[in-house]
Amino acid sequence: MAKEIQQDGDIKFDGFASYPNSCTFSGDSGLLEYSENMELIAGKVMPRLGYMLAGTASAPVTYACTAQSSNGDSILLWGANQRFNCQSGTFTSVNLAAKQKARGQGYQDALTMETADTDFISGANIVERLVTAKGDKLKFSLYTGVAPYEPDSAYLVQGTYDSIQAIIPDLNSFTVLGKRSVYQVQAGLGRQANIDRKPEQAVFHKINKLSESDGVVGPDAWAYLGGNISFLDHDGIKVFSEGKFGEGVPPISDTILDVIRNITPEKLAEVSAVGLKTRAYYAMHLGSPYNKSVVLVLNSDNKGIFESLHVYPESIDVLAVARKDGIPRVWGINKASGRIYLLEESSTDNGTPIVAKIRSRNYLFATHGEKRFENCYAYLDTMGDASVEFYFISTNPDGRWLLDKFSGNLGTAVRRALANKKSMLGKLEIVVKSGRPEIMSIGVEASTVGRSIFSSF
Repeated sequence: MAKEIQQDGDIKFDGFASYPNSCTFSGDSGLLEYSENMELIAGKVMPRLGYMLAGTASAPVTYACTAQSSNGDSILLWGANQRFNCQSGTFTSVNLAAKQKARGQGYQDALTMETADTDFISGANIVERLVTAKGDKLKFSLYTGVAPYEPDSAYLVQGTYDSIQAIIPDLNSFTVLGKRSVYQVQAGLGRQANIDRKPEQAVFHKINKLSESDGVVGPDAWAYLGGNISFLDHDGIKVFSEGKFGEGVPPISDTILDVIRNITPEKLAEVSAVGLKTRAYYAMHLGSPYNKSVVLVLNSDNKGIFESLHVYPESIDVLAVARKDGIPRVWGINKASGRIYLLEESSTDNGTPIVAKIRSRNYLFATHGEKRFENCYAYLDTMGDASVEFYFISTNPDGRWLLDKFSGNLGTAVRRALANKKSMLGKLEIVVKSGRPEIMSIGVEASTVGRSIFSSF
């Protein structure tokens, strides 16, 4: 019978799904099996920009968060007792020993967090009221300021005790994430505002428990994602809009469950996340083969949500968003060295070349029968000088073969190579050693004898 040749491939890129499941064998093109140090924009994939050393603290950092003032945004550094000005790149000594390690510090001198309690977990300003959390108790001031007075409080015990981890403000209400519950709270006017001493509805806090089985792993393990709230629970990353969370909402991260399971258990509470526009960044310590803190990037513009793992030469333990030149930027801090990096700034990682890679889904051709993978191709624009390697990876039998490599400025090109391998499955891997080429599509051709193989295009 005649040999039939059919094509499969990806004509755009919409994220990665590294956990072996139906997505990695999907006929719907665009989902990669793995993406490292890559950026996905409008279906194209290209190496990310590198980080640049912005400054080094005088001592190891135990915690960090941002603060603002008329002098520009700053990063407060516990352990070093310093404030780093993101605009000027200078350090100023500041006594942070009495300040609690928590987001929501507000101004660069942390005056908005002056409160009788010094061991609160989280804080925020809600419509001119300072809100702090300790244990399962929320504490409200009447007004913000250097010395807020006569605070009232509210307990979130609704069926079970839970320790509050994060306060997420939104207009005149806020979301509270506990270790095992999620609440929506609308702040009342407070007892002090009730001049007539009448039990009016506007005086009382409105508390609604959204879930009693979901919670955040640590105080900083949440971030905005394209207008929604994302957070890391013990079973994965979950996303919801304000007040619209329900019991048992499944994690969106099941497609990268292998990455979630690789988070070092004893460092779960140290996960740090920030959001900027359509992206959320999660700094998490992963086991082998990484054995350090890397940054997982989510992008709500992509169908697959998960854009890439950013692996830097040095661990990025804490993330922060602060303005430089008036533009919000993402900053990373290595705790042990005290180094502060400005992310997405340079063509290298502070002088170290960025090695980036993508690995395609398995090309199954709707059959588990043996096939011969013949022609493989990659359509790209080198965008100047670039060094690229092109691999074919087979399953049953297993193998990995270098098909093509080149260095130079090729402009827009289609690179074709013969794999000429028999296997049940095949996938492609592109490794960029230098440069920032834009990759538009990849694909393969395979054949069987006497059986039609349908294209996924």
